[in-house]
Amino acid sequence: MNRNPTDGQKKRTTNFVIEAGIISISSFLVKVIGVLFKIPLANLLGEHMGSFTAAYSLYAMIYMISTCGLPVAISRMVSASAEKGREKEATRILRVSLIAFVIIGALATGIMMLLAKPFLGATEHAESVSAAYVIAPSLLFVCVVSAFRGYYQGLRNMYPTAIGQLIEAVLKFGLGLGATVWAARRGLSPAVQAACAISGITVGILLEMVMLFIYRLATRSRRPAGTDDAKEKVSVITARVLLIAFPATVTSSALYLSNFLDTILIKSGLIAGGIAERTADNLYSAYTSYPTAVADLLPSTLIYPLAISILPAVSAALAVRNTDGANKYIRQSLRVSLLIGLPCCALLAATAPSALTILYRDAFLKYEQIDALAVSANALRILSVGIIFMAVVSTGNALLNAIGKIWLPLVSVLSGVFVLALVEFFGVRSPLGIYAAPAASIVCYGLAAVLNWIFLKKHTTADLSVLRIAGKPFLCAAAAFGASFGAHALLSAVIDGSGRIGAAVILFLCGILGVAVYAAALWLTKGITREEIALLPFGKKLLRLLPGGKTESGDGEESGS
Repeated sequence: MNRNPTDGQKKRTTNFVIEAGIISISSFLVKVIGVLFKIPLANLLGEHMGSFTAAYSLYAMIYMISTCGLPVAISRMVSASAEKGREKEATRILRVSLIAFVIIGALATGIMMLLAKPFLGATEHAESVSAAYVIAPSLLFVCVVSAFRGYYQGLRNMYPTAIGQLIEAVLKFGLGLGATVWAARRGLSPAVQAACAISGITVGILLEMVMLFIYRLATRSRRPAGTDDAKEKVSVITARVLLIAFPATVTSSALYLSNFLDTILIKSGLIAGGIAERTADNLYSAYTSYPTAVADLLPSTLIYPLAISILPAVSAALAVRNTDGANKYIRQSLRVSLLIGLPCCALLAATAPSALTILYRDAFLKYEQIDALAVSANALRILSVGIIFMAVVSTGNALLNAIGKIWLPLVSVLSGVFVLALVEFFGVRSPLGIYAAPAASIVCYGLAAVLNWIFLKKHTTADLSVLRIAGKPFLCAAAAFGASFGAHALLSAVIDGSGRIGAAVILFLCGILGVAVYAAALWLTKGITREEIALLPFGKKLLRLLPGGKTESGDGEESGS
């Protein structure tokens, strides 16, 4: 039986979207700062960027563990306690979590310090040991930060998390890059330069932790005392945190495990396949340092925020048994993810050399063993296909969590990572060489996307026909790719694209053409509804420019099929 939500429920849903918006904006800025950090760093380190990347891949995986599963668990528990007026219980959850996370973080730091040298040496990344030592203390700091983030998110105060993320990102950029420039000017080794670059991360997280402690002390007296009913033992609270955190933690970290596997498998596999060690190191750097960062940028800034924002809308609809509304959100969120992901894939695949030249031209000139631009561009073209699957995976994970199937994303993601490991292990030893790595990523995300789609069809009544949801957008994106690819080939023949200015001109003209063709094709084929336009970035402003003005409720979903 369908019921309309009350005004109070609508208000809570609006608050959820606002809270998600704060985190989305913060995450967007953090991602942009991260890309801006890696561009000059890559140009400074050149072929030695792999020394930074190998150590950074360890950090990225552990960072995902700390910023997804654990804060989510604390947030849910604190939110439940605060909703019942049990402020003291919420504070006790924070205190217990801090103690537990300090122990976990200290153990993780110690283990990394002990294993960094033998592990990185065994995976042909001995030059990254110094960077690993420098980043190891961040494991302790980030665990403490996670406890505070979860606590304040549970109280629906997103500002400490957002501000803390920005502090960390800005310091990573300023201190890390500054230290690298200092080390380079003093003529220190590339390994030391990589360690200096990664020092900004450790210092940034340390200062974020200090900021959160200060914020806690300054605001502790402002919250009402509340009650302390249903007092739970420390062991019970700890067990609940870990039980709730486990599926979200493994799901989020499993995708970053693919980057970690790159560190383990690529360079050693290339060497085992008969490639010289220095050439293998160059190939590893050319793949992991440039195309992967560009391919991840668009999903992170355009699609992941949509996944965050859609979860409370689906949860709220299901809470009031509004099945039709929930099904509509599920279908629209998948369509909008693909409406964004498909043209991102098309435009990156068509303009890969120009995009990479603009960002990393100086770095490519420092490679002597390989044509780094050609390797990176080919890898980016392959990775761009994965953007389509990444869109489905990220949105699908959020939707499965929203309908209460928190373990199913774990199944799909772990299945994808398992297949990735097999393909990459055998592929890099074959004639495919370095290109087996991006191909393995496509297989990983493709399998996870298919499984997520199957799970959603099984556990919801939403119309999830692949042809109806993705058919027209796919054809429109194919038209955009053809136009952009043809224009890129033509312009590259008459404009020197080896420099940044020429590459920027080519990229701009091809991008404008591709977007125009995609938008026109969608409009002519009625491949997008007005409500779906409203869900796009700046969609509501765009609607005001189109005939008809405001979004029409109930604007036929069939027209977007």
